Amino acid sequence: MPAFQLRHATTYAFSSPVTLQPHQLYVRPRGDHKMKVLASTLTLSPPAEVVWRSDLYGNSVAIAHFAGETTRLDIISELSVETFPRSESQRRLLLETGTTEYSPIERRLLAPYINQPWETGHAAAEWIRSGATKVKKRQYERLLECAARIRYEFDYRIRYEPGLQTPAETLRLHSGTCRDFAELMIAAARSLDCAARFVTGYVFTPNAAPGASSPHAWAEVYIPAVGWIELDATNGLVDDGDLIPIASAATGAELTPISGAFTGYGATSSLSVGVDVRKLV
Repeated sequence: MPAFQLRHATTYAFSSPVTLQPHQLYVRPRGDHKMKVLASTLTLSPPAEVVWRSDLYGNSVAIAHFAGETTRLDIISELSVETFPRSESQRRLLLETGTTEYSPIERRLLAPYINQPWETGHAAAEWIRSGATKVKKRQYERLLECAARIRYEFDYRIRYEPGLQTPAETLRLHSGTCRDFAELMIAAARSLDCAARFVTGYVFTPNAAPGASSPHAWAEVYIPAVGWIELDATNGLVDDGDLIPIASAATGAELTPISGAFTGYGATSSLSVGVDVRKLV
């Protein structure tokens, strides 16, 4: 089975001494039948008291409490994981699945992943209709078509500012980050009456320079016959073993890998991020 080693280094440099407020860190996957966590370390400088807990979605989240002042914050997460890609028989079942017809119980449990604001659903539905053909397609095929359109019709750009574009903004700008594309993919899936969620993690990119990668985000859609499947519209990956999930939530606004605040008179900050993903098998 494929195994990966990951190193995610984040550095905040401050123009003058600051006091760090508690920081929330999504850096450790919870592990399930698709991935086994072999090793996990979290190194913080300055040192902090770290409390681990599960959030409302069952994700592992670290809360770091700092003491004293500092002019720099270093957060280094190192992981070793083993993944278990879907079997060929499961992949065939996925391809043969034409619809996402949920039972009443499934629909009730999946409601947070199906419902969305009217404006978001309307914008996504109009976009889907703009590219529709007269050929009748199964629901899964329409999902794949949406992912392909995002990849080829939109420009990827790096944006370090916090926050997300709305799907309507992404449609208007025809550009965005991986997080923006994940949000648009989720809106499109929900407009097709499919349950979808936001996932943050990493992707293995062959021949990437050490430390040159970055945190990644994509969408997952729930198919009753096979469960949650990955739809990475940024890279055109579908149910791919090179995607390494860390956490998931109904929306991207609920899931920022590293978040926190600082206080300090007149202090400003700069950010640098380096991610290294190595495939061992």
